[in-house]
Amino acid sequence: MTVSDHTTQIFTGLKVADFTWAAAGPIMTKQLADNGATVIKIESRRHPDSMRLGGPYAGNTPGIDRSGFFADFNSSKLSMALDMTRPEGRAVALRLAQWADIVADSFRPGVLDRWGIGYEALRATNPGIIMISSSLYGSSGPWKDHPGYGAQGAALAGIHGLTGWPDRLPAAPKGAYTDSVTPRYGLAALMAALIHRERTGEGQRIELSQVEAGVEFLAPEMLRLQVSGEEVARRGNRGESGLVHGVYPCAGEDRWIAVEARDRTEWDGLVAVLGELGDPADTDDLDDRVAAATAAHDGFELAARLRAAGVPAGVVARGSDLFSDPILREREHFRPLPHPEMGTVGYNGPAYRFSETPTVLTRAAPCLGQDTDDVLRGVLGYTEAEISELRGSGVLH
Repeated sequence: MTVSDHTTQIFTGLKVADFTWAAAGPIMTKQLADNGATVIKIESRRHPDSMRLGGPYAGNTPGIDRSGFFADFNSSKLSMALDMTRPEGRAVALRLAQWADIVADSFRPGVLDRWGIGYEALRATNPGIIMISSSLYGSSGPWKDHPGYGAQGAALAGIHGLTGWPDRLPAAPKGAYTDSVTPRYGLAALMAALIHRERTGEGQRIELSQVEAGVEFLAPEMLRLQVSGEEVARRGNRGESGLVHGVYPCAGEDRWIAVEARDRTEWDGLVAVLGELGDPADTDDLDDRVAAATAAHDGFELAARLRAAGVPAGVVARGSDLFSDPILREREHFRPLPHPEMGTVGYNGPAYRFSETPTVLTRAAPCLGQDTDDVLRGVLGYTEAEISELRGSGVLH
């Protein structure tokens, strides 16, 4: 079993029982693991994390331990295979939850209660326990028991209604958008709970709604509606202010550049690089004029020239571009980690840097059940005979 030995990391010594799956929960607990916490992920081959079942796969070969999507959300974690449909599995989970400082889940409300490891049951023996439960609708309200995923959450939060072109139907942002928004709120809530426990010794239960996090993310638009009565509408790539704001074609197959000119000074810089573009006040075909001027240029060269002229610009990067990006390379963003199934690949490091408590990705994402015996033996104190009995019953699968 690999546990971080970097004693200067922020969460060294923090113990986390991680029942989360998909994206919203694992993204949150990944930040704890990458910063020193011992995070034990619980799943089983009967009910694996759904991210394991989707590509891209290493070498384009599908496999439950070969998903890059899963890997990116689960670095530095340990994996215990535990069939929670069985009473024996629930008994092990209770022991793990009693060991933990934090219990995290991202099921529909009530699942952990049915397993006997809900907040009230745990608090009775561990008053300092912190439980964070992330679900689409939260644990109250008429839809609390409905299943759902981040795509529905983004639609219900109003995000889809702001995305797309004014003369077309709403367009969903790429991916389950609230799965990316929610973990950041969850981490802030966890930090507040940890500070509270440090001061008082008391834990607490945190209940996190993806839809509400999405609504909170659109707070400026909601305030505008209440204060002025103006409802923000879809406007494609056009910026709310400024002369030019869009994404335009470049030379090559499916190559694009994002450009913004916010005032006359930046407009003059744009014209100096691209040539005459007409009157910026004539907005009817402004994007078409800019697109015609950018189409013959190499995107990387054009972005560099525009930035040199004082115009904000950047190439729309492909995944393959990122590994050679000079900024990411200088900041050592990608962390190479060896994996028994996928080989050594570059994992996303953090976007933040701590000068005194550096983030360290200690290991690649685990294969399913990779650390089961080590956790049972070294963390929970099971004997070899007890482990053998559990394995014989089929609960460790």
